[in-house]
Amino acid sequence: MSYKKTILDNGITVLSEHVEHVQSISIGVWINAGSRDETVHNRGIAHFLEHMLFKGTKTRSKIEIANYLESLGGSINAFTSKEYTCIYARCLEEYLEQSVDLISDLLLHSTFPDDELQKEKEVVIDEINDIHDTPGDLIFDYFYGNLFPDNSLGYPIVGYKEEVTRFEKSTCTSFMSEHYNPERFIISVSGYIDHQKLVRFTEKYFHFDRSIHASSERIIKSPTPVKKYKHIYKKNANYQTHACIGTRTFPYTDKDRYILLTLNTILSGGMSSRLFQNIREKHGISYDIGSFTDFFHDTGCIAVYAATKPKYSKKSIELIGKEIQLFLEKPVKEFELERTKALLKSSILIGLESTSARMNRLAKQYIYNRDIYPIDRVIAQIEKITPEDIQRVAQRIFDKENFVTTILEASEKE
Repeated sequence: MSYKKTILDNGITVLSEHVEHVQSISIGVWINAGSRDETVHNRGIAHFLEHMLFKGTKTRSKIEIANYLESLGGSINAFTSKEYTCIYARCLEEYLEQSVDLISDLLLHSTFPDDELQKEKEVVIDEINDIHDTPGDLIFDYFYGNLFPDNSLGYPIVGYKEEVTRFEKSTCTSFMSEHYNPERFIISVSGYIDHQKLVRFTEKYFHFDRSIHASSERIIKSPTPVKKYKHIYKKNANYQTHACIGTRTFPYTDKDRYILLTLNTILSGGMSSRLFQNIREKHGISYDIGSFTDFFHDTGCIAVYAATKPKYSKKSIELIGKEIQLFLEKPVKEFELERTKALLKSSILIGLESTSARMNRLAKQYIYNRDIYPIDRVIAQIEKITPEDIQRVAQRIFDKENFVTTILEASEKE
């Protein structure tokens, strides 16, 4: 299916993809600003701001915001990542205008009332506490902090309690004035959508006060090189040791991205994957085992996560190392690669049955590529991957001197 694009006079990019067989739409307003845009003095503000956008505007109270789309059968929510923030909604096509109206009101007319700001600090601190009480979540914050030391990519998205407690209305408005510029807004819609109607509603509701917005230029500080080291964080209030072992890779736009995604699927894509079959099934030492990739504007990473009994943690790390070493020593078998490519292709195509997934794909592709690649092109890229490609990319990224191992250690309990 083809997409349509319009760049408005104020700089907002509007993307849409018409899906004929549905009656609903998924709409997301994406802002090229996330925790990566923070400083050491306001860590967590991108995420906190996302919360505060729902606490009242010049014309709507927080309960009116909550009721507006839900009373029409729709829903609205938001999320913050390291490189972008998104306010998104699902509704029937007939309520497109109401969705655009509401999201624009949150982004352009929020008032950040002081009483709500003080309450939301407690909510976010509770969220931080919840992560610290969940080692399977906490390990990833520690891992990214170790992989990208002294860089905002390593900041936890939720921030730190001592800094969140100091946030004021001016902290929110300053971050918005600096980063919420129209040129950094992408409106992405998938579903039964009329593009011209979407453009018309966007022009009607998204009016920016240029006098309070800074330049659209985004300044990204790239992380400095990191060498192999290990951090162990002792936390005795759990039964398992959690480990995350990984290394930096390359940006979202790199030509080898789909090869790395295929390699990652060989590692942990389903029950037939190497990590599942070897560490969980053969050795039986980890229930929760898997790998993941992440891609940013100028770098990326691949890592393996495992949770085990403390007495098995060393063995699990050794087994993970052996699985990584196998990619370096010899190409994968043809039958394994073909099975993996079928799994990866099907996961992509099945995902496209969701308008939310399509909306996300439109926005992310445009954020990083400034273009939308047809799905046929993506599938063709995957299909032509060879065993030699997998080995070449493994040799490109897997250097034992550049691996970071982060461990959240537990005491042995019975």
